[in-house]
Amino acid sequence: MYSEDTTVATAQKLMLEILQTVHRICEENNITYFLDAGTLLGAIRHGGFIPWDDDADIAMPRKDYEKFLKIAPKYLPDDLFLQTRETDPAYRITYAKIRKQNTLLIQKNETGHESFQHGIFIDIFPFDYYKSEWFLRWMKWALTIRGKRNKYKKGTFKRSLVTLYTHYFLLIPIEISLALHRFFASHKHYFTNENYDYLTYALEYGVFCITKTKDILPVKLAKNVFEGSDFYLPANPHNYLTAMYGSNYMQLPPVEERQTHAKKIMLDI
Repeated sequence: MYSEDTTVATAQKLMLEILQTVHRICEENNITYFLDAGTLLGAIRHGGFIPWDDDADIAMPRKDYEKFLKIAPKYLPDDLFLQTRETDPAYRITYAKIRKQNTLLIQKNETGHESFQHGIFIDIFPFDYYKSEWFLRWMKWALTIRGKRNKYKKGTFKRSLVTLYTHYFLLIPIEISLALHRFFASHKHYFTNENYDYLTYALEYGVFCITKTKDILPVKLAKNVFEGSDFYLPANPHNYLTAMYGSNYMQLPPVEERQTHAKKIMLDI
């Protein structure tokens, strides 16, 4: 379901082309991937893009992600650019994107003056295995608390209260959590055990969903699932989306929350 905004709709069609290219590369090279986050939600709830969404998301288990990064430059057409910290030194995000050359998409948290590539893109998230649900909940709690102060302007009373709470009353558990975060992010070999019960975003991304391995793997090919195209989905999309968004994920958000991520899109530069 494309956007009513013709510019966003055209950008979505370019993202669909990128998704189709990645799908083909993964199938030809035996790489596991699945539609993720808002793209998976769009597939299940809308049969395609969430109308106000202007990005696309897929995920891969770590082993497949690393394999994809190695082979993608060989298989991607010239108009697509694999963006990582290695291919674009100014790019600071911890996961990969594939950008459409000669296009522009500036997100709301960007100025447009950054020196990294700003083309229309899809996100590719690496997923790691985790043994303990307790560990995931602990890390999610610590990072959530730490991030809450950013919701309030500097100098406000509320920000001062949250800062006091997180930096003093919760100092020890947060510091332990962040130390663990830094340690495990640099020791990814601890997260390659495919017998572990949980499979979710890599630690360095700083976002955790309590998603179970059995609800993701083995992925399944779904026909005509997203804008009339075939893509791979998690083994149990319902359980996966419930873990990510809650049991009411099929309910549309209020109109005022239906906003795009981009503040500027140009289809040909």
